Amino acid sequence: MVKIKGADINPDDIAPRCAVKFLKPVVKLSKIDLDLIGNRKNNILLDLLRCQVRAEKSCKLLHKRYESCHASVMGTGNFEGKKNCGAELEDLFQCALTSS
Repeated sequence: MVKIKGADINPDDIAPRCAVKFLKPVVKLSKIDLDLIGNRKNNILLDLLRCQVRAEKSCKLLHKRYESCHASVMGTGNFEGKKNCGAELEDLFQCALTSS
């Protein structure tokens, strides 16, 4: 179970157009549990990551993998034997915030 703090995100790693709309709500979040799929906090973080992927044109494979996992977990209850997408979201988070 991986948890991150919104305040730990470096604003310099965020594309300007994403920072304007999506960074402030994420920074306000104290703890974001990446295993809690569909959670409000995760959705706020995901909005930022999706914008970052589009803006930087990077991490598209990891984004696609996360989306597949999310659809599978919400549909059938598991993805490759797992009940959540914490690892996929963590990989996307790491990629999106270090590729810029």
